[in-house]
Amino acid sequence: MTKTLLACLTLALAACAPLVPAPFGRAAALLDGGGYPTQVCDAAYAGRAAACSFSGSGERQAIRANLISAGRLFIGGTLVINADGRIEAAGCVPPPSDAVLLDCPGALVSAGWMNLHEHIDYSYQQPAAPPVLKWAHRNEWRRLSAAERGFEGDAPKDKAVAAEVSERAMLRHAMSGTTAVSGAKDYQAFARNLKLPGEGNPLGAPFGLPLLDNTFPVGDAGSMAVLPAPCTAQQVAAVRFTPANGFIPHVGEGTNEGARHEVDCVLDAIRAKLTPSVFIHGVAISPAQISRLQAQSVAVVLSPRSNFQLYGATAPVTALKAAGVTLAIGTDWSPSGSLTVLDEARCLERYNRDALHGLLTPSDLHRMMTSDGARAVGLAGQVGALAHGEWADLVILDTEGRRSLGEILAQSALPQTLAVLVGGRVSSAPIAWAGHLPQLEGCSPDPRELCGTPRLVCGANAQRPLQQLLRQATYTIDDSRLCRPQATDDCVAK
Repeated sequence: MTKTLLACLTLALAACAPLVPAPFGRAAALLDGGGYPTQVCDAAYAGRAAACSFSGSGERQAIRANLISAGRLFIGGTLVINADGRIEAAGCVPPPSDAVLLDCPGALVSAGWMNLHEHIDYSYQQPAAPPVLKWAHRNEWRRLSAAERGFEGDAPKDKAVAAEVSERAMLRHAMSGTTAVSGAKDYQAFARNLKLPGEGNPLGAPFGLPLLDNTFPVGDAGSMAVLPAPCTAQQVAAVRFTPANGFIPHVGEGTNEGARHEVDCVLDAIRAKLTPSVFIHGVAISPAQISRLQAQSVAVVLSPRSNFQLYGATAPVTALKAAGVTLAIGTDWSPSGSLTVLDEARCLERYNRDALHGLLTPSDLHRMMTSDGARAVGLAGQVGALAHGEWADLVILDTEGRRSLGEILAQSALPQTLAVLVGGRVSSAPIAWAGHLPQLEGCSPDPRELCGTPRLVCGANAQRPLQQLLRQATYTIDDSRLCRPQATDDCVAK
């Protein structure tokens, strides 16, 4: 076997490109990967606004655009999706002749965003201004009235209303590029709910057992008590989780010793656990606890906007990254968090620029939203990297001629989000694309034409079609705010 053939078989993601990669400087000039290695398949696909067209037919799909796949940026690359919705090939490969071809010069195709922290039934309103007070522990503001703390912070008591506002929030995330959500309870619409089984369910966890989340792992939901000392053996034993399931609890939500005790308490409880564990927030994590996180392979979900608004601080990003702890991103909820995952990433980038001396590269931020998010919850190889064999959960962005990943992430909002696919099926796309690609069930045109674009939305729950969700009066967020990036002035340490 020749060395060339061996390389082709080993690197299925287009190491055997039909075009010789340009020198690194030239590739960076065409489209800077922000830390991702860049390979040129067709230079004409960079430095221009997106212009998409369809041709061909067949059960497979091929998307030709600028493509982030398996940790590499392909300029003018191709993504091939089989009839089942899994990725067949990616990189500098020719589109198959027996496939529907979506040809999008000027677009960027990425794995869809993984939102690993959202309280979906609380995410229906957002205060006009952030809270004035800052607290040292979540139970401090939980004890206060809505007027005292500056935001409502409660889910609707009516189950029908709760279902409608939750699915409306899922719609907001899905239209903005999110393909998977943790914290969506039992609601199923528009994007994957990682708490639901995936077998036979296109909007459930991609494989295996669903995630188990827990907002109050030390049992303080009702008492609102703050741990006065390290947990006893009895308190450690009371932390509830299922060893077989991925576990994603809220831990260390605050800045005081009680929040720090909680970190050790949950780490002690999961000491022998072999399946993935991910701590949400982690604001109180100490240097000694970072070593424990690394040793126990525990990831951390960052929610900096909400952390800054409520506690005036966020998790120790620099030390966590230096220790090799896997980091992901989540929006938390709309009362103090971000409206979209991209907005949360931009919040972290503002903190990165102001306080971390540019520690995080654009590719670091992108991985937190995609492949590292998947890795954190045990879904690497299933979603998150647009690699061979993974589900085609993806977002297509109009680069508008921008020549760097950093600029694209900084400037993209709903107008730049051309389409979102879950398992190779359309969740959101221009109305003109209807019928060209496989679609999730429950499709209808969005009558709002947000940002001036007629869109097709798919994945609505059969019991609550889109028109019903749009009539929901309790959901008070003006979704036209999705038309531009959320401001980041509140993303600074206080």
